Amino acid sequence: MKINLLKNIEDRMPTFSKSQKLISRYILDNYDKAAYMTASKLGSVVKVSESTVVRYAIELGFAGYPDFQHSLQEIVRTRLTSFQRM
Repeated sequence: MKINLLKNIEDRMPTFSKSQKLISRYILDNYDKAAYMTASKLGSVVKVSESTVVRYAIELGFAGYPDFQHSLQEIVRTRLTSFQRM
């Protein structure tokens, strides 16, 4: 689900609520920053509650926000490694 996570978010965008779209847009544009934010901080940045961020992660199929955050961090690490090879 790692790299496909961003594609999954993009594909599901039309079905998301207004709050979920705010979170999605921020993640798609700033996944490298979002990967290291707490649910509370991410919620604060996009102007939604921490619980909305946690429910968003669950909606995407994760057990909770930490699992979602870990997947984002894997994307960052993978892309950095690919970039460093070049």
